[in-house]
Amino acid sequence: MPTHPSPTPVSIGEAAALAAAHHRDGRLEEALALYGPLQAARPSDPAANALLGTVLAQLGRADEAVPFLSQAARLAPDDPETLNNLALALEADGCPREAADAWNQLGTLLYAQRRHEQAMGLFEKALGLCPGHQGASANLGAALQALGRYAEAVERLSALLTGNPEEAEAYNNLGNAQMGAGDIEAAIASYRRAIGLRLDYFEAYSNLGLALAQRRPGDGPADGEDGDLPSGEDVAGTLVNLGNARGGLDPALDVRGCYEKALELRPDFAPAHWNLALCLLLNGDFAQGWKEYEWRWRWTGFGEEHRPFPQPLWQGEPPLAVGGTLLVTAEQGYGDTMQFARYLPLLVERGYEVVFEVQAPVFTLLWHSLGRYGVRVVPRAETPARVHDDLPFARHVPLMSLPERFGTRLETIPAAIPYLFAEPTRQALWAARLGAAAGPRRKVGIAWKGRPLHSRDRERSIPPAVLAPLLAVADTQFVAVQKHEDGGAGAPAGMIPLDGLLHDFAETAAVIANLDLVITVDTAVAHLAGAMGVPVWVMLPFSPDWRWLLGRSDSPWYPSMTLFRQGRAGDWDSVVAEVARRLSGAGDLSDMGAGS
Repeated sequence: MPTHPSPTPVSIGEAAALAAAHHRDGRLEEALALYGPLQAARPSDPAANALLGTVLAQLGRADEAVPFLSQAARLAPDDPETLNNLALALEADGCPREAADAWNQLGTLLYAQRRHEQAMGLFEKALGLCPGHQGASANLGAALQALGRYAEAVERLSALLTGNPEEAEAYNNLGNAQMGAGDIEAAIASYRRAIGLRLDYFEAYSNLGLALAQRRPGDGPADGEDGDLPSGEDVAGTLVNLGNARGGLDPALDVRGCYEKALELRPDFAPAHWNLALCLLLNGDFAQGWKEYEWRWRWTGFGEEHRPFPQPLWQGEPPLAVGGTLLVTAEQGYGDTMQFARYLPLLVERGYEVVFEVQAPVFTLLWHSLGRYGVRVVPRAETPARVHDDLPFARHVPLMSLPERFGTRLETIPAAIPYLFAEPTRQALWAARLGAAAGPRRKVGIAWKGRPLHSRDRERSIPPAVLAPLLAVADTQFVAVQKHEDGGAGAPAGMIPLDGLLHDFAETAAVIANLDLVITVDTAVAHLAGAMGVPVWVMLPFSPDWRWLLGRSDSPWYPSMTLFRQGRAGDWDSVVAEVARRLSGAGDLSDMGAGS
């Protein structure tokens, strides 16, 4: 009887589909019979190599699988599945050092994706196979640091450096961990050591700038009181006066010089541009600072991405050149949105048709406040590529790029106050409520902490117990004007607690409109009160956010604002005592403007 050959696929695509079907169904030998010819036909295809290597490994032929999986990893180094399968095959083949390399490579990939917990597990797996693996040791320290486990990171990295004192990368990572732990002097020493080992280490120069910036005036290696400081990755607003910063490999190399040196070595290094921007803005150099601030979109640590709109970015072109609606998109925090909303009426004055997309908690406030200027305010869409109701627009611009587009300088900050307003109906309701509760006493709003997830919240927030001298001021009714998002304790005794009633910032604005004064830490309430023209006193940490500048008790952004600054890191007692003293002697608060 004649035999008939079984049907064979007529194309590589069909062969691949059939092989995949066999693989899924567990028919590994049948899949292998097809994967082999596919890989031979496409030896530079990472998928063909990965599939052949994977099925060989599953058949227990690890020694044969490794070459194909290794080839796939070389061709597609960012494929986590291939790296995982390669590491497993190397372990099965009795190659612990090579397997540790693969686990470390996969961990590095996950770390770059901010999957720090998973990355840490892979670094530990690598070290379990090869305890002396320097790359995995350094990376484990970096993962611990990224997770906020600074003491563990310092311990791990210090142990690594005891046996490998020439590891520049480990010293840089150690410095980051020490920054997170608040040991600024130790971090400075670590960054210097990293640079000494690698003179072109641009990342270490940028980090050294951060550490020098956070050093208190007069501090040196012998001074061990460093206060509560943020992670080495948290750079926003951590800079102090350049004239106070000492140190560096070159005695003349100050904070700004460190960033500039990093950029000399790597001109496209976005974190150094971002750090330099904050440094310049803090010191009032807006001309160069706003330009550097645009680098935020090229820094992966910024936390936000450019909206993927097909329409072009607005660069300042006149209304006729725009040819349609200009979309302005809010970014960063609620306070940022309220502070820079001042530019929206200016756009309308110049003839632009403006749509302003904002976060939900500030939508009603801004809809009511900016609508009178002709600004259309819409809530933020759920997906970044869309706009509410698919509104058509011709160009778009992020909100905090507007100062750069307007060419804002310190002396030209638009400060026409107020530009945010309470709704009259809500304001009247709160007038009755607060009037009944406070009687003839002065009504003072208090916000002593910010959003818990904010990266610098531990610096800017004040323990409630520290407020006791302020709450003891006579003839004053204090009102809590903040929400407790962390589920913690409510308002301290002596305040009117409003937490459950402050549904959004429109409600908070209605309360603030009935207060004589607002006293707050650096949080969104400060911007809301300032933008409403209500007298507001802001208590600032020693290392302030860039927008509050240096060495002044007023703010050019808000004429009704007075600033109270820590004299040394972590010292809220002195700040609260000064605020209490000023409030005790203030009497009538109606004239409590900036610096008064």
